[in-house]
Amino acid sequence: MDDRMMRAGLCLVLLVSGAPAVAAVERPESGPAPALVPVQDNRVTETLDLPTWRLQQARRRMLAGETISFDDMRELADLGDGLASWRYANRLMALDDPGLVSAAALYYATAAYTGRDYAVRPLVRILEDRETEISEARLGHLENALRSWALRGNRVAQTALIDFYATGHPFGFHPEKARQLRLDLAEAGETGAALDFAVRAMSGRGEAEAETVVSMLEAVAASDDLGNRTTAENLLRMIESNPKVLASGGAGPGLAEETGEDRP
Repeated sequence: MDDRMMRAGLCLVLLVSGAPAVAAVERPESGPAPALVPVQDNRVTETLDLPTWRLQQARRRMLAGETISFDDMRELADLGDGLASWRYANRLMALDDPGLVSAAALYYATAAYTGRDYAVRPLVRILEDRETEISEARLGHLENALRSWALRGNRVAQTALIDFYATGHPFGFHPEKARQLRLDLAEAGETGAALDFAVRAMSGRGEAEAETVVSMLEAVAASDDLGNRTTAENLLRMIESNPKVLASGGAGPGLAEETGEDRP
């Protein structure tokens, strides 16, 4: 079931029940959220940025489609060359050595951060694998790389990051960060995220001021997305006829109970 169908189903339950939201199911958090580690920003954008003639020549050969040595590619990647990072990560993964997967994730993150959105999906696949061990410091780097693309509208990064925060793997259980990311996306004009944020707040799976929820729905109702716009308009009409539906607590089944949903 895709996101739109799921949202439609959840909204239908809310519209039919007309009940105030109930508190979300609580789960213990895994401690305070770790501080984000700044991602690598010494990107190579010009061949002459490189410190040696040998590396400059290696980069020219790489850009021309020629094969360069493993060591040269790693040096270029370590200096922040996004293309070299992408290719080096692929080389590491091709070795089929579980001990190198964490390193590959680091280079995929550098490739993603230097503008290569195609590096997001393999990075997510690595992070989804619970068998892969990644250090806390490196996880901070990978988290930032995903977040940079999530805020630029990359759906793979958005969905993965929210799921990671909600399930607790690999960044720890941080419902507040999942909520904040949804809010950031909504405020950035992502209509799907704005609708999700409003529906979750109305169903008791998220906390938000009534004015914020209405503002989100009004923004979606003014968008060009017909499906989301129609849903937002229906919810706004429901709020107008029954303002209590925006209550943060109270009796009656909310979406969290109806669907069995207990994620943030």
